[in-house]
Amino acid sequence: MLLRRIKRFIEENNLFQPGDRVLVAVSAGLDSVVLLDVLLELRDRFNLRLFVSHYDHRIRKNSLEDALFVYRLCKEKRLPLFITSAPVPMYAKREGLSLEMAGRELRYRAWYELAKSYDFQKIALAHHLDDLTEEIFMKIIRGTGRRGLAGIPLKRENLIVRPLLFLTKEEIKKYAQEKGLSWRDDPTNEDLRFLRNKVRHVLIPFLAKEFNPKIKEAVRKTAVIIAEEEELIESLAHEAFNKVKAIIDDDLALKLTELKNLPSVIRRRVYFLAFHEMGLPLFRITSRHIFQIETLLTGKAKGPICLPGNFCVYRGPGYIRISQRISPVEPFELVISSLGIYDLPLKNLGKILVEKISKKSLPDSAFLQRVILLDANKVAFPIIVRNRRPGDRIYIPGLGHKKLKKFLWEKRVPAYKRDVLLIVEKDGEILAVYGLYIHPMFRSTETTEEVLLIRLENSNA
Repeated sequence: MLLRRIKRFIEENNLFQPGDRVLVAVSAGLDSVVLLDVLLELRDRFNLRLFVSHYDHRIRKNSLEDALFVYRLCKEKRLPLFITSAPVPMYAKREGLSLEMAGRELRYRAWYELAKSYDFQKIALAHHLDDLTEEIFMKIIRGTGRRGLAGIPLKRENLIVRPLLFLTKEEIKKYAQEKGLSWRDDPTNEDLRFLRNKVRHVLIPFLAKEFNPKIKEAVRKTAVIIAEEEELIESLAHEAFNKVKAIIDDDLALKLTELKNLPSVIRRRVYFLAFHEMGLPLFRITSRHIFQIETLLTGKAKGPICLPGNFCVYRGPGYIRISQRISPVEPFELVISSLGIYDLPLKNLGKILVEKISKKSLPDSAFLQRVILLDANKVAFPIIVRNRRPGDRIYIPGLGHKKLKKFLWEKRVPAYKRDVLLIVEKDGEILAVYGLYIHPMFRSTETTEEVLLIRLENSNA
């Protein structure tokens, strides 16, 4: 039975730990509906807590129907649901990306932010063997290295997992039909103007017919071998990265002499590790970008080398520095003198809702909101909501006060977001940093009776 095979695959690859809070990405399509059904079947076996995320790309006119389908499914299964959306076509045009790449970037960004905000240990995605095969051929067509030939990883950063990666689309569809599952088909999957669809509907069937009927399995075996070798290379790259990196102001720098002495294959990985740490969208980095950065080592160029995501790389005395070009954000401050809704001074941040409610009467949906919960008996008005200032410090039990600047770096908050993070302050003490920190002396606990709830609404941040 397919369910037993999936269970064994999860166990053999250690995809989940008992008690994991798992965010399941559900698009309304066949693959993700099956993934959700499988995890519901195995939830008790692995002691998982399941949550669902649906992302509306606003590409198709009927995308709201997909969201409604997922909403009804979650209501039926009694699962918490997060729905996020963005105008992908607009973003693609602005960033010079294909619709596919733009959608991918925004989806992953949303999932990572949800995982950080709500402490999800895993994000489960429904990629399967057909996806793996398509991805590898697409990368070969565009040009790739060993890393690209490893295809779609089973696990990434101990956060993203793909429990269906060993199954074919045909097996997944058979499972859905046997279980009587419903799903929605995406008509854009048949549009041959997209490279992925051409690979799926033209190239792979041709290779299977003319060369190898088991082409997908052959590609999978190759990808597994390369992925195993990649683990060793990645380990060596991490070791090298820790030796060559340095921090200059808020920027990450790489020591020039040490960098030059690395084998080129490791050096290229070090660049990617540095980009990842700075929050740069890795899948938008091309071989052209890497070649340009290599010219900085030889002194043929001084930079800056422009990268996606508004980043730049330039050479300084003894180092290569990675920086993000940021439009300066003016300091702002809002005095909250009572309960209510307040407009934030900074454009596009939205409004702040401040309310006081009984801890016992917190609605179930409160968990799904990104909120600050303070003990109302320990916090008196007025309080101040502002952005960060030089010298800001937060209190850490056992350590005393720590620089907020260092805390944000350790949390890997991208530089462009640091000056728009909302800080709640009372009498010079930081009570909370929205979505990241709450002062232990003022946070809501089990003994709290009344809660001061602070929520950011209509945010584009």
